[in-house]
Amino acid sequence: MKAFVIEGKDNSYFTVIDEPQLEDEYSVKVQVESVGICGTDIHIFEGNHGASKGQKRIPGHEFAGVVTEVGSAVKRLKVGDRVVHEPIGYCGKCYACRHGQGNVCQHLKVTGCNMSGGMEEFFVAPEKQWHRIPDWVTWNEAALIEPCTIGAQVCARAGVLPGDTMLIHGAGPIGILLACTAMQLGATVMISEVSEGRLELARAIGVPYVIDAKTQDTKAEVMRITEGEGANIVCDCAGIRAIAEDAINELSVAGRFVPVAATPFTFDAYEGMHKQVNIISSRLQMNQFVPVIARFKLYKDTIDQMITDVFDFADTKKAFEYACSRNPKTGKIVLRFNKVTD
Repeated sequence: MKAFVIEGKDNSYFTVIDEPQLEDEYSVKVQVESVGICGTDIHIFEGNHGASKGQKRIPGHEFAGVVTEVGSAVKRLKVGDRVVHEPIGYCGKCYACRHGQGNVCQHLKVTGCNMSGGMEEFFVAPEKQWHRIPDWVTWNEAALIEPCTIGAQVCARAGVLPGDTMLIHGAGPIGILLACTAMQLGATVMISEVSEGRLELARAIGVPYVIDAKTQDTKAEVMRITEGEGANIVCDCAGIRAIAEDAINELSVAGRFVPVAATPFTFDAYEGMHKQVNIISSRLQMNQFVPVIARFKLYKDTIDQMITDVFDFADTKKAFEYACSRNPKTGKIVLRFNKVTD
């Protein structure tokens, strides 16, 4: 079968590898239909991803397809089911796993990051890493289910409640899907961005307060909107140190800060104590696929607006080169394996 391989910066190519076989009675084999290109994939392509640096890697962790074979012990799935892949594999035994946090397992395996991913024609994984999707979900949309779980995880970690105010810095794909999730949960969302294309998308999906950080003072706008209280939750999806360090001044008392796009920053511990704020980390997702799929109709319109470019699998290298140009009008890029009508 064909697979797309990245082997360091400026060295990517298609190759032919053996089609994978079921590994045990719990395995499920899937013919891949769609894959989303995410920021992590771009970092791998550019040679800047720590877990893949210097490694030969088949990328792709946002993907969906059709079940073609199942092991004898598989109970939930059958041949012909449409499924999406959950990209985390965890041991179930370490401290994190014993406390329900397999997403930070001591022996964590992440599809497409520190192991082969979905940019190949067939993929085999344990049944627990596949989730059935409804027929009305298009293949393009299915490729974005995984990013939706990232936003859902941030909201779960931050303990979003109806009536909370949330400030999101950065209206890229994760920022937009985080906003969508927070609004579903009843939060009032503010989003700050400098790219006009992303500002337009935030407005189009119904974010009530969209702040153009080029022309507006974000903190002043937050204080105006919250009547001086500050945001109950601030999420940095931009990965800019100055933004992370300003969060303490934008937060309300008892607020929560989530550095989603991790970057080193310093923190005013006195001010943090004074306000009794929480700094909450969030990695990948845990137990978010089922609830996200159950309410996926609430994401559908947003996702359809986010997908700006669809490439054939044969044009994967071209798609990556286009993604690396970082056109401010580019939303989400999806690769399709079989040119058929959704």
